Formats: sequence, C-alpha cells, structure tokens
Amino acid sequence: MTEPAWQDRVWARHWRRTGAVLIVGAGAVGGFLAEELARLGFSPLHLVDPDVLEVENLVRHPLGAPALGQPKASGLARRIRREFPPCEATGVDADFLRLPDGEQLRLAEQADVVVAATDSAACQRRVNAVALAAGKPAVYPGVWVDARVRDAEVGEILWVLPGRQTPCYECAAEFRNGAADAQAARGARVDIQLVALATAQVVAALADPDDERAAILDPQRTAIYLHGLTPTSPAIRDAFPTGGLESRNVRIPFPDRPCSACHGSRLRTWDAARTPPDEREGARWAHVAAFLTIVFIVMLLFLVLAGRLMRS
Repeated sequence: MTEPAWQDRVWARHWRRTGAVLIVGAGAVGGFLAEELARLGFSPLHLVDPDVLEVENLVRHPLGAPALGQPKASGLARRIRREFPPCEATGVDADFLRLPDGEQLRLAEQADVVVAATDSAACQRRVNAVALAAGKPAVYPGVWVDARVRDAEVGEILWVLPGRQTPCYECAAEFRNGAADAQAARGARVDIQLVALATAQVVAALADPDDERAAILDPQRTAIYLHGLTPTSPAIRDAFPTGGLESRNVRIPFPDRPCSACHGSRLRTWDAARTPPDEREGARWAHVAAFLTIVFIVMLLFLVLAGRLMRS
C-alpha cells in the first residue's frame, strides 16, 4: 500500500538512514531496543531469535497478546515495518548458534553495529567471536541476575571496539569472575526499557563516531551500569549510594594473559594503544639501531682481540 504524500514528506523530514544493526536476541531488551533504533532511523535491522512469544513474555515485551505463539524475530520485524515503513526490518527465526558459520559472519559483516541481547552465555561468546572476526563494534546489554539484587534493578551495557581497541566480551567475563551474572530479560518492563533506551544511545554513538552522541563513550570505561527506578538493594548500596535512577561508567581491564577471543592483554594492548603510531615506529627503529650498535661493538672487540693475538 502506497503511503500518502504527506506521510512521505514527514518521513523524509524526520527520519534519516543512520546505519545497519544486527540484533541477536529479540526478547525484552532486544525487542524494545529494535523499536527504539527504528525510531532513531536505523535501517536495515536484522533480528535473530529462535523463540516464540509466550504468555509469561507479555508483561515485558513490545509484542502483545495477538502475537502469542508467533516467532519473536519475524513478528517484531513485521511490527516495525508496519509502524516505521522506512525501516527495513527482517526477522530470522533461528538460533544464532545453529546458523552456518558463513551465515553468522555475513550477517555481522552487513551491520555497522552488532548487538547481542540473549540470555545464553554461549551465544554471547559466539557473537563476540563473530563480531571480532568481522571487525564490527558490538554491544552486550543485559540485566543483573543475582539473589541479592531485584530482577532488572541493575542493567549492564558492555560495548566493544574491534582491533583490541577495547576489552571484548570474554575479557569482561574474566573481569566479572563470579559477580552478578547478566542476562537479557527478567524483571519489570519499565527497568528493561531503561536499559534498552541507554543501549540505543550507545549503538548510535558507535554507528557514527563523529556524532555528538559519541561523546558518551569513554574508551577507558567500556561498561555502563544503570540502576533503575526501584529502591536500592542493600548489597549494592556502595555502588549506587543515592538510590533511584543512576548510572556508572566502569573500566573493564584487559586480562593479564592474552584473551582467548581478542588476544588482547593488559601489558600488550594498553601500552600499544597509549603510544602514538609515530612513537611506536620510532621505537622500532631505535631497537634496530641499538642492535646494530651492539653488533658493531662486538665485531670491533673481536678485531682488536684478533690483532693482539696475531702480534703475540
């Protein structure tokens, strides 16, 4: 059906193509995130999720009761195309882990930013590996799951730049080391929507580093902890002392040993990242010059010693 002329003008004035995003996981966080990215003008959006909408999902998912029993990915893509016609949203009703390696890589390479919003650690790790292989920025939103913390009270958004510019998902998993786990969807809808809105801003900043929104990203602090509107649980009052809506940017360090996924390590990567390219080039030539100097001195000493032996 053709859009009326006035709607075409409205879309042209208020909606612009911002970039392509791959979202693995179309549950609560992924679902609200996809809708927000469509509002911001991102297109195309590729959604991958194997699940169908169930009754327990209704309280924290953008799809309503008419979509019960339908696949989340394709159902959400249809809704976005209907409500935001300029957005090319497609849904893949499949487990990302079961897709062929080549298809996983193709989906990542087509995106400007990759988002992993699943509740499967194995899938998050695989998305991390694929995004690194494709050389694409990646975002990992979730909510803390801990017996000492209310469901969805704290959201966690990790973002990763390729090329060992920042620690990756595996580096963050080692940093977390048994602390509160992060999953994609549990808790109150309002808190989950806060996580999705914050994640959309991170995605927008990564998609366009020259945009003013990119100023929210600090390469030294690549995890954002977001406390929702609920009262602060006693176990996390040190981290969020004021209560209510609050956020913290947290530094995720590279591990001491090279990461199994990105191969970055604290000594190898941070020192190189902080040294300008011209200084690194100068350092390499300095090492070469020092080596040649040592060789020259050794040869000179050898010749002097040989001359003395011949005279004796």
